[in-house]
Amino acid sequence: MIFPPSANRRQFLTRVGALAAGAALPWSRLLAAEDEAGPRRPRVVIARDEVLTRGQLDEHRELLEKLLNAAMQKLTGAADAATAWRQLFKPTERVGIKVNTLGLSTQPPVADAIVAGLRLAGVPAEKIVIWDRFDTELEKAGFKLNKSASGVQCRGTDTKKIGGGYQEQVESNGQIGSCFSKILAEEIDAVISVPVLKDHRMAGVTLGMKNFYGAIHNPNKYHGDNCDPYIVDVVSHGFIQKKWRLTICDGIRGQWEGGPGVKPGFQWPFAGLFLGTDFVATDAVGADILEQQRKEKGMKPLAEDGRPPKYIATAAARGLGEADLAKIERVEV
Repeated sequence: MIFPPSANRRQFLTRVGALAAGAALPWSRLLAAEDEAGPRRPRVVIARDEVLTRGQLDEHRELLEKLLNAAMQKLTGAADAATAWRQLFKPTERVGIKVNTLGLSTQPPVADAIVAGLRLAGVPAEKIVIWDRFDTELEKAGFKLNKSASGVQCRGTDTKKIGGGYQEQVESNGQIGSCFSKILAEEIDAVISVPVLKDHRMAGVTLGMKNFYGAIHNPNKYHGDNCDPYIVDVVSHGFIQKKWRLTICDGIRGQWEGGPGVKPGFQWPFAGLFLGTDFVATDAVGADILEQQRKEKGMKPLAEDGRPPKYIATAAARGLGEADLAKIERVEV
């Protein structure tokens, strides 16, 4: 057997084994596997267009879809959008789109653009669900509920009664003990986290990882010490880590202070999305974007303000992804 000239036998066998194993690799690492030149850096793609901040986002749905598809191609290296989406999602899978509707919310056109991408991959509409904690919060954020068996579903975990949408069994992991949403635990095979680019008064930032506080019944218990290590304990549970394929952050407008509630005086038009398969790297880039905006506005760094997003480093220390910005490939389209 002839091995690639820049790879030794061990590297080659590692790559072949990874391809054969497929799903055995963590999804956060699938697009950062070794190539002939050695380990690739995890990639976070930023797609921006200032047009998105003009008027209502609903007016720019076509542009939003084009930007998202271009970002997916850049993320995966695929020649076309359908191939890019198919690298991460299969037509046979049930896919959950976990939006964030607490305070400054994920915007419905962003979720709709993601649905369009999944449809390109061949995922039937009936196998897609847009979800968060409560029906009331989804409706307030502008989402149209759909609990029928036809089309894309959109519903809250507690869609029937408070507490009724969570599993009865308490799941323990690290320092957390929580009941998880039945949507996440029982009804989907893959999940996309769709947070908003905003800060948080205790955690420092609330991005892809903290978005899953909306998947447990008792997030109020886990805000001490800047939510560290509780956020990591939540997302490292098998219900999340094994299913988490992609983070797509809604950064059409970001908020650098006063989050997670809506504070228009602290918002700015970032005018785009950013996404990645390494959820730690994606959060690290988002935190850096917020820190840079705070610096431009003359605000203290989050650490000096008493709320460093240290859970990102904790996640990296546990091997969940990359938090070192120098080791993350940041690409713009």
